Amino acid sequence: MKKIFLSFTFVTILSLISCKEEVKKEETTLQETETIETPTKEVTPFTKDIETAHKKNDFLSKEAVSYTIVVKFGGQDYLDAKFTQSVDGTMIKMEKADGETIIYDGTEVYTNKADGDLGRARFDIFTWSYFFALPYKLNDNGTIWSDFTNKPFYGEEVPTGKLSFESNIGDAPDDWYVAYKNPNNNYLVGAAYIVSYGKGKEKAEEEPHAVKYNNFTEVEGIPFSTDWTYHMWTNETGFGDLIGEAKLSNITFSKLNTEVFKKPSDATIVPLNK
Repeated sequence: MKKIFLSFTFVTILSLISCKEEVKKEETTLQETETIETPTKEVTPFTKDIETAHKKNDFLSKEAVSYTIVVKFGGQDYLDAKFTQSVDGTMIKMEKADGETIIYDGTEVYTNKADGDLGRARFDIFTWSYFFALPYKLNDNGTIWSDFTNKPFYGEEVPTGKLSFESNIGDAPDDWYVAYKNPNNNYLVGAAYIVSYGKGKEKAEEEPHAVKYNNFTEVEGIPFSTDWTYHMWTNETGFGDLIGEAKLSNITFSKLNTEVFKKPSDATIVPLNK
């Protein structure tokens, strides 16, 4: 009877050990599966050089940045505004000289002028803040890089790469950019682009434009271009006739105050109309 009991006990212990081993195997398999499901985004040498030159880590160590921008197109005043935005671009406030205030709180866009051009309000708050932060947005989620080649840029050949986006990224996922890198200091010195918002990709590609970044200055050791010029552009000849300009001033870092980006009491929501 004792032998039978010991035999039974031994078999029971073996069964328990076996079950525990199976549980451990299952846990290990689950852990391995979870690791496989979250791959690291590959950063290309082209974009890595630009991010390093523009001190991306230092920029993202800040909380908020503000600046004044004055834009002219075709010789006409287009925009005079103060921007305040979180360094990751998830919150943006644009205070225009004409009294309109536009806010992106991370979810919706609002304006205090219900009778204004809502489409332009949404375009402006995202477009000019994106041009400002472009050196730090090159590897955002949904970015796709291709076509690395040298292209003509004011008498020399410089490295370029094409930036496009996965579907459902931002207001205009059909947009694309061709980024130009200075081979000497790795600064982002220009970007060709299309604006598909409100007109579609096919129409936008009939007339691509380009921004040229000039006159870099450092703010707390981080370089920023304070003089942008806008040009006609073709893939074959590059930057063409001047069509616009933007001047930046008063670039300042500060602590992030989320109250700044709260929906105003008199706000009207600005919907996305593609």
